[in-house]
Amino acid sequence: MCGVLHWLTKYEAIAIWLEGIALLLIFFWDRFDARDQIETTHRPFVSYMSTVRAAEEAILGVGGTDAATEIYCPGRQAQIKNYGSGPAINIRYALTPTYLKSTVARPEGFLVALRQGGTFRSPIPCGILQGNEWETVITYDSLTGRKYQTKITSDNLVMTKISVSQPRWWSYFGIGKWRTG
Repeated sequence: MCGVLHWLTKYEAIAIWLEGIALLLIFFWDRFDARDQIETTHRPFVSYMSTVRAAEEAILGVGGTDAATEIYCPGRQAQIKNYGSGPAINIRYALTPTYLKSTVARPEGFLVALRQGGTFRSPIPCGILQGNEWETVITYDSLTGRKYQTKITSDNLVMTKISVSQPRWWSYFGIGKWRTG
């Protein structure tokens, strides 16, 4: 017992430093965890505004797909909507035809912000979405600075595939890919 007491008094300074480092790590972990909790409650989700397809079209798989939603185009222009629980900022969208040799225009644009539930009538005419298969990529940030990407594949205005992803931590340094979540 005397040896342990002697060892503790001899290395008391090191023990204090280790305790201080542990407290700092606990503090930073708590801040990181709080940021995740805020992000969970205020996460944006940006996509095309959609409407339910006619039941008979969805059941019969008209157009080679049985998807239940299609892109909503009031005024003959596609709308982008934030379906998430928080605002989205720095929104960029770009459309690419899946048939890459196509000579169809490739619309793209930028939007500063979109509040929760907000919509934006984009300059994307429904006419170019009809009769073509497109991949739309929408990238945006949350208020906490997290980056998100929504990828939508649409065929003749019908959304056939949609995925949301976040960049992996190393992509902030210019390397890596997005992870689907």
